[in-house]
Amino acid sequence: MTTAGPRPGRRRRGDGRASLTAHSCPSLAAGVAFEPTAEGSGWLATVQGVPTARLSRAVVDLLTAMDGRTPVSALQTRFAPGETDEEVLRLVARFRDNGLLDGGASRPPGRVAYRPPFTVQFATLRAPALFARLDRLVVPVPGRGVLVAVVAVLAAGFIAAVLLAGELGAVLARPVPLAGFTLAVVALGLATLLHEAAHGLTLTRLGGRPRRAGFMLLYLTPAFFVDVTDGWRLPDRRHRVAIALAGPAVHATVAAVAMVVALALPSSVARETLLLLAISCTVVVLVNLIPFVRFDGYLALMSALDEPNLRGRTVRDGAAFLARLLFGAPRQPRALERWWSVPFGLCCLGAPVVLVLFAVVRAAQLLAGGGPAASLLVLALEVVVVAVGVALLARALLRVRRSGVSRSRLAGVTAALALGIGAAGLLIPVPTAATLGFSVDDGRVVLVHGGRDTGIDLPDGAPVVLSTRGILANEYRGVGTMRTRPATKTEVPIEALFPVRMPGASVAVTVVAEAEMTGERSALPAAGQARVDLGTTPLWQAIWATVASPLAALTSEKERG
Repeated sequence: MTTAGPRPGRRRRGDGRASLTAHSCPSLAAGVAFEPTAEGSGWLATVQGVPTARLSRAVVDLLTAMDGRTPVSALQTRFAPGETDEEVLRLVARFRDNGLLDGGASRPPGRVAYRPPFTVQFATLRAPALFARLDRLVVPVPGRGVLVAVVAVLAAGFIAAVLLAGELGAVLARPVPLAGFTLAVVALGLATLLHEAAHGLTLTRLGGRPRRAGFMLLYLTPAFFVDVTDGWRLPDRRHRVAIALAGPAVHATVAAVAMVVALALPSSVARETLLLLAISCTVVVLVNLIPFVRFDGYLALMSALDEPNLRGRTVRDGAAFLARLLFGAPRQPRALERWWSVPFGLCCLGAPVVLVLFAVVRAAQLLAGGGPAASLLVLALEVVVVAVGVALLARALLRVRRSGVSRSRLAGVTAALALGIGAAGLLIPVPTAATLGFSVDDGRVVLVHGGRDTGIDLPDGAPVVLSTRGILANEYRGVGTMRTRPATKTEVPIEALFPVRMPGASVAVTVVAEAEMTGERSALPAAGQARVDLGTTPLWQAIWATVASPLAALTSEKERG
């Protein structure tokens, strides 16, 4: 194994994060090591013991010659005489960005780590010992036998899902039992723990060492994690794919078993709970297989292609394409020499935005009308998302500026884009609505809110659409016309505000209006969700109303208090 030795001499001006020139003297970072791959086809670069890239012997020789005293021009003459000055400087810059040179990436994550844009990890560094002990406790089973058993269970679960398709839709669109919901959340948490344990145990069985394991907030969602980066030491890429897919296989198996057991049970709360668990696990599997975010699907694809740091490299290619298209930045060499690198990188840039926006919008919809506590939670989520988004946008513009784009071009294009987006937001009309709860009280349909005031002006005579309040969807149940009335206090079933139900459970609310039904209402549940049509408004006004509605509700509560 080749390791980085001491770095003699002082680092000259031009190294670190400054622009590289032919006179810069790059220096190999402390903690960088090179070891031959198990298959003998190349070398593995590690930083503090963490694999980061696969390299050729020639690149290893180039890196080990970077001692902090030899300028780039001399390195080029010795190792790359056929390359241009610009190509060599870009190669050195890439080494620096990957953390192989001084002034590059920060140290490897420890017990607490932040991974942009929306992940915070809290880890233990004793994962190798924990999984080695777990490996001794678990009875070894042939891999082919495990695969056959999992496929058989999944097939049975699929058949059960087809037979229960109608009930699955109802579970998504109707309030679920509160006790069942609680049990499903606990079971889902245990399944997630097993999911991560499967990653670490599979890596351990195949000869690797999970370096870190713990708890994290992933795109505003709590989850467990295990660091399986050491899988890059394994010579067989199929083993690395198996490590990545071991976790989703656990959730898929739990979903299939829950579906089969639910099919065998009569209609009951237990059956509904099992269906909810099966749906939740299926959603986890589908989200985990998205290849554009650092989920298991991405790790499996990266391993199958044998392309380390696939997402980071394609994101650089996608960002370089956007910088060249929008700002006229100089053309950069591809970080990944594949035809799909740019579109894949653009998808990697957009996927986190879509996931976060969906999570925030759905949380706002589920908690709408839930009172001050719910409004405060939604507002906190919005503040975090906006703050991180602004920081990421500022960093992106700074990178564009450093790529060589003139300040006038950057300012002009940015201003033109801002004006174009602003104009579109003012000219595009979108429908808007206020989300409330409803309850049937002595034959009257009353519209309710969890706080003292909605913070929104509700026009008399506005159309109202009544539906169930489900976790992922709603079922249409009728339409009516809103009639305002003086606010009064009352209690309604819990499903008027939240997508759960519990016999005899009620919540204190404020009645803000009534709904005069204009059609059949025999199918109306005792309580559910009401959406009041507020007409159309410009896009920006609609977005502001959605974002500011929790703040307006809190302000109204404070003024009335």
